[in-house]
Amino acid sequence: MKKYLILFFVAAAAVFQSCNNNDDLWDAIDDLKSRVQALETQVDALNGNVGALQTLYGGATISEVTESEGNYLITLTNGKTLTLVQGSEAEAVIPVISIDEQGNWQVSTDGGKNFTSLGVKAEAEDGVTPQFRVDETTGYWQVSYDSGANFSNVLDTAGQPVSAVGSGEVTDKFFEAVRVEGDNLYIKLLDGQELNIPILKDFLCRIITTTEGVQMFDSGVTKRFDVEMRGVDAAIVTAPKGWTARLTDPVEEMAQLIVTAPGTLSATTQTRATADTSEDVAILATSGKYSCIAKIQVESTGAEAVAPTISIANSATIAPTDVTLSFDVTLSSNADGWKYICQKSEVTEAPDAAKILAEGTAVAGTSVTVEGLEAETSYTIYAVAYVGDLTSEVASVSNTTAAMPLDPNDYYASGVEINGVRYDQNSEGARTLDFAADAAEDDLLVTLPGSSTVSFIGKNESSYELHTKRDGGATIAADQIFIGRYADQRPVLKIGNYIALRNVGGTVAFKNLVVDCTETPVNYSFLISNNNDGSQVGGLGTLVFEDCEIIFSKPALISLSGAGANSIGNMIFRNCKIAYAGTANSNFIVANQSGLTGTDGFQNLVFENNVIYMTTEALAANVIFNGQNNTFSNLNITFDHNTLVNYLPSGGQGAVIVAAGCASFVSLTYNLYYSTPTLLRGSNVFGVRMTGGNPSTIGTMSPNAGYGTFNKSTDTFKNYYGGAGAEMTIFAESPFSSVDAANGKFVKTSDAAEYGSTLE
Repeated sequence: MKKYLILFFVAAAAVFQSCNNNDDLWDAIDDLKSRVQALETQVDALNGNVGALQTLYGGATISEVTESEGNYLITLTNGKTLTLVQGSEAEAVIPVISIDEQGNWQVSTDGGKNFTSLGVKAEAEDGVTPQFRVDETTGYWQVSYDSGANFSNVLDTAGQPVSAVGSGEVTDKFFEAVRVEGDNLYIKLLDGQELNIPILKDFLCRIITTTEGVQMFDSGVTKRFDVEMRGVDAAIVTAPKGWTARLTDPVEEMAQLIVTAPGTLSATTQTRATADTSEDVAILATSGKYSCIAKIQVESTGAEAVAPTISIANSATIAPTDVTLSFDVTLSSNADGWKYICQKSEVTEAPDAAKILAEGTAVAGTSVTVEGLEAETSYTIYAVAYVGDLTSEVASVSNTTAAMPLDPNDYYASGVEINGVRYDQNSEGARTLDFAADAAEDDLLVTLPGSSTVSFIGKNESSYELHTKRDGGATIAADQIFIGRYADQRPVLKIGNYIALRNVGGTVAFKNLVVDCTETPVNYSFLISNNNDGSQVGGLGTLVFEDCEIIFSKPALISLSGAGANSIGNMIFRNCKIAYAGTANSNFIVANQSGLTGTDGFQNLVFENNVIYMTTEALAANVIFNGQNNTFSNLNITFDHNTLVNYLPSGGQGAVIVAAGCASFVSLTYNLYYSTPTLLRGSNVFGVRMTGGNPSTIGTMSPNAGYGTFNKSTDTFKNYYGGAGAEMTIFAESPFSSVDAANGKFVKTSDAAEYGSTLE
């Protein structure tokens, strides 16, 4: 029966047009080259398929097949890998390659109708593998029989060269079908011929080498190679004349092939072996009726054996981590490989070469990264190179692992900024507050020391909540910073009673906390007032709330009642959810007392990216900052990207921020004011109002947006009281797709996306 191994290769069809001038000629030549170059990947696939099919056709057995996007990676039972590529990315003239009845390669250029012998064997010991290419200068198919050293044109039956980019039959794949069917690899060629090759998953004999190609031996040297063996019933080892080779019994599917070069070399053994000759060390392994041959090529240098050398150094490119150290080695050319032992430098007993060879870790390559180490610890690595039974002197080098990286989730370790100031475990007065599950309520008091303190509040496993002093008011007389320690947790801190702010020029800040002010028995949570003896010791330099949830139910959060000449220089609320759980009218910050004489001390009022809301849909007149009766001549106001839901004025002052005067409106932009339509407010709602006239400096005051209804159709939302450009954008439809006032969740529509807070 005539045997055909057919491979189809396809490239884009082209017709060489006649040219009227040199430019046309060169354009045509360039076009031909680019089209031929586009076929390179497919030519490589063709040559790979020819070699793979020749190996499979010659009786190879398969251990494993994996497929990915039309490519089949085939592992033979001797460990060799082949690749079959199904399909192509272009169309081209079809060369059909097959094997005739005499075992010679032949080619067809007319789709398999007629064949021309290539005159070389495909099978038997002297069989060769043809290698194809397309000549980019002519576009002709060419073939080589000497591994690409020389090429000649492929000729058709008329003796003419065959163009790859001319007219001809085309296809878009190399095989009719390739697939795994049970325990067989099924291949159907385009001429209809079928191959079924068994897959022996439990049969493998693979020689593992640390270097590729010919294995070089000095005179008389013995080398050992690991051999992976699975399902092998029997094995026969052969070696060239003068060489010895033996195979140990496998242990856990791993044996050793021990090869020794001759001590005195003949002329034949001094010449490097070529494939499929007697210069191979081979293992013939059998499994039932199947067999495979695993082999390596060996060559002796004829030189007297000398011990290898090795030096080791800390890696110049890979820095230490807290758990790894990397090292580079330099090996002499005769080294077969190297092993190492890495141990803490504090261990005084260094391993010798014998111990390293017996217990050490073998490395492929000239670098290694040792893992699983301890942070900030010195380690010494000891290394030995070997060639056969000869070993180098022990080389060593020491290095120290890096410190354990800071956990970015732990603010105490990694640090966190509040209003541009960084706080961490090294800050003055830094302390951690963690509370065990068995902590009683009285044990959960967060004290306010008289010295500066940075409190990192961690886990509270108790059923009780942290709180400040409940029996009478507490006093802050030094810098106090309160931080929820872990970024992914927000501890609850209850304000048990009002806190008097008496840290003139100092700072009080809250970060990543739920500040619950609903338990205060008075109408405020933070108070600026004179000392009991009337002395002016009240006030604060800066009060900051960042990334907090603030909930209060009394008429005010901060009161300047009786403060006299005292003030808060900077009041900053950033990225907070501020919930008012009361029903009466409220002023978040009360600064309208007639006795307030320290108004010049107020410098900045900043609200950025907050959600300020009432937890119920009750109508109340609410003001963020009420300084109606006082002029704050040095106060600069910034109010940007805030969402206000029902926490709005209704009549009265009519503004979210109101005072008799200030230094400047720095910015009033992208705020979203929302009033439930059923809550009929009594007047316009202004973002800012200065009852004594607008300040001389007015920054950016728009855009802003509002939604809701009022008593009169003329009532609406406005940016600020007085001046041009006061009108806001008014939404006819709700800017929220859902409203959950109880939990402070307001989901904006796409139309309102640019307004209000980015907080959920």
